[in-house]
Amino acid sequence: MSIPRVIHYCWFGRNPLPEDALRCIDSWRRHMPDCEIREWNEENFDVHMLPYTAEAYRLGKYAFVSDVARLWILYHHGGIYFDTDVEVVAPLDDILQRGAFMAQEAPDPSSGKATADVALGLGMACEAGSPLVGEMLNAYRSKHLVSWSGRLGDAIVATTAPIIESHKPVKEGDAWRCEEFTIYPPEVFCPLNYFTGALDITPETRTIHHYKASWVYKEHSIAAKLKRRLRGIAARLASINTKNTKK
Repeated sequence: MSIPRVIHYCWFGRNPLPEDALRCIDSWRRHMPDCEIREWNEENFDVHMLPYTAEAYRLGKYAFVSDVARLWILYHHGGIYFDTDVEVVAPLDDILQRGAFMAQEAPDPSSGKATADVALGLGMACEAGSPLVGEMLNAYRSKHLVSWSGRLGDAIVATTAPIIESHKPVKEGDAWRCEEFTIYPPEVFCPLNYFTGALDITPETRTIHHYKASWVYKEHSIAAKLKRRLRGIAARLASINTKNTKK
């Protein structure tokens, strides 16, 4: 078996794709012309499948819906996944021939961390039925995006990183090996440093993640925080009602 030559991406919210997303998708076509490109949205993905996705969708936090959707898509269908702010700058044929992959982004220099985080939206690929992807997907079954106070939960790294670490990745040259996945260093899939803005493209660079950061909450006023809290309560109640309806 091999990784299906299908590039998946998610676009929830029913708005037209912006120009920068269209340019990124066009770069996939140019550098990977033999790949089918498949959009996942409200029509072909059940955004209410879990309380987490139902809450995220109700709040309009579509990046959090995508966090779960990409795992579900790859587990059930296999293939390649990119967020819509990922530009492909060189073919990935040799990487795909080596098998399943994930990617790392550079850590915050001020954090003192020496090891980069694995960020699934940068790009990942696998065959259908990957046990590691299935384990990550299962971790969301008991999670909620929002607390009763309306506070958003942690980003996906907080959920997936402990699972990856529990499998004890092994260093292989500049990359890491975790189960069937090769985890590539930042210069391959993420040469743009989110924290410093530095762009370090090397001969190994295949993609650039442009960090649209649609998961970031930008509401800081007292009124906005109160509105967020009310939305959080409504989202939790709606997810409970959805879950009860499905029983």
